[in-house]
Amino acid sequence: MAIRPMSSGVKTSDTAVKSASGVIHWITVSDVTAASQIQINDSTDDSGTDLWTIELPANGYVHCLFPTPLFCGTGIYLDVPTGSPSVVIGYT
Repeated sequence: MAIRPMSSGVKTSDTAVKSASGVIHWITVSDVTAASQIQINDSTDDSGTDLWTIELPANGYVHCLFPTPLFCGTGIYLDVPTGSPSVVIGYT
């Protein structure tokens, strides 16, 4: 049976994507105004362990597929320390 990740929908600021354990299969980040940074935390708030970080220049775009999904044992939390990028996370 194929795994069908759910989409977080477009997020532009700090938010809990999932409040229980899960895995991240892909992330899409774009920013049309200014440089941005995002972090994925293994947490239900901004206090967890940073699992993945990326910095994007103004007008940047990236779509990352994780052949080995990122495992989050506590929850999936999107932290946006700078900028206001559009972020979509594919997770189960």
